[in-house]
Amino acid sequence: MIFGIFACAACGRKEEAPVFVEKKDGVEYVHNGSKPLDPERKVSFEEDLTIKPEDEAGNIRIYYPSFYDVDRKGLIYICDYKDPSVKVFDSEGRFVRVIGRKGSGPGDIQNVGKIGLVPDGRLLVLDWELRRTSAFRPDGSFEGSHQWKNSSNDIFLAKDSFYVRDETVIEPIFPSQTWKRKLYVKAYDYSGKEIFSFGEFVARQSGFVNEQGRRFSFSLPFGIISVLAGDPKNSRLYHCLNDKYVIEVFDDKGRIFRKIDRPYERLRVTDEDKKRYFSGFGASEKDKALIEKNVEMPAQKSVTERMIVDGEGRLWVELLEERKEDGRTLRAYDVFDERGFYVYKVWSDISVGLIRNGKMYRLSVDKDTGDRVLKRYRISWSN
Repeated sequence: MIFGIFACAACGRKEEAPVFVEKKDGVEYVHNGSKPLDPERKVSFEEDLTIKPEDEAGNIRIYYPSFYDVDRKGLIYICDYKDPSVKVFDSEGRFVRVIGRKGSGPGDIQNVGKIGLVPDGRLLVLDWELRRTSAFRPDGSFEGSHQWKNSSNDIFLAKDSFYVRDETVIEPIFPSQTWKRKLYVKAYDYSGKEIFSFGEFVARQSGFVNEQGRRFSFSLPFGIISVLAGDPKNSRLYHCLNDKYVIEVFDDKGRIFRKIDRPYERLRVTDEDKKRYFSGFGASEKDKALIEKNVEMPAQKSVTERMIVDGEGRLWVELLEERKEDGRTLRAYDVFDERGFYVYKVWSDISVGLIRNGKMYRLSVDKDTGDRVLKRYRISWSN
C-alpha cells in the first residue's frame, strides 16, 4: 500500500513543506523535504540551575561529574568519576543521597559508566571495569547485578522487565596487530539473559601507529559509524549509519517499523577541519607527525555523530553544520516529531544535552574555577 501525506505544521502559513509517506513490506517510509515544516521556529536556552562540586558551606558533594540522567520527578542522577558512585540531587539542586561506593563487591562500583532509569524507579549502572550491570532500588539500596563477557558502553532503553544496551566485540586483525570492533545492540533481562538482538551495527574504529618505536591508537576523523539513540517515552531505538541521511526506527521487540529520510548533501572537509583535527591531539610533535602520516582524511564529513530524543519523543539530529552569528559559533540541529516528520531546524551556540521534563541539562566547565558542573536550562520556543 502506497499513499502520500502532505503535512502542515501550522495553519495559515503560505508555503507548506511536503512529507511523503509510503508503506512497503510492513515498514513505513517517511520521505521529508529538504526544508522543515516550520522553518521559522527557533529555540533558546536560559540557565536556571547549576550543580557545583561544593555546596554553600564548602562541603564537597561531587568530585568529577560525568554521565547523568533525570527521572520523571526531576531527581538528577550524576555519576562521579573520581568517587565511583552516583550522586542524587533534587530539582532545586540539593543533595539527596549517594548510590554505590568504590569497590568490587556486591553494590560496589569500580568504574562508573552510563546509567539508565527504569520506569518503576530502579537505577541501572554500567561498570566498565568490572564488566557488570548493577541495579539499585528507588531508595538507593542494592538489588542485584550480572556480569557481561564483552564490553558495553551505553544503555539505550530501560523497561520494567528488560533493558537494552550495546555490546562491543573486539577481534584481532593479523598480521597488522590491530583490532576490529563489532557492535551489537541487545535486550537483556535483569538476570543478564539475552532476550533478543536488534542486530549488528557499525562500531567506531581507530587508527593505529606501530613504527619508529611508537605504538598507539588514535581516533579517526569523520568516520562512518552507527549513531544510536533511545526513546524512553515510546520505547524506540533510533539508528543512523551516518554516511547517509536515513534513520531507522526500531520498536521494543527489535524490529524496524519506520525509516526516515530527507535530502541532504554532506559537507566537504575543509583545510580548517583538518587543522582542527590534528591540533586536537595532546601529543608530541613526533606523534602528531605519525598520526598525520597514518590517517586518510575523507573528502566529506559524516551526516551526524550524535542524536538525542527529548522527553516529548522528538528526535534531535546534531549536524556538523556551523555558522557564525554575533561572534558566536552555532551548531545546527534537525528536529523530527514522533511521526518522523522534519518539523524544525534550530541553531544553538551551546551543545544540546539531555532534555527531560521541559528542561535541558548539560555538563559544562565553570569559567571562574575550572570545575566541571552540571547546568540546567529552561527551553523557550518562538517563531
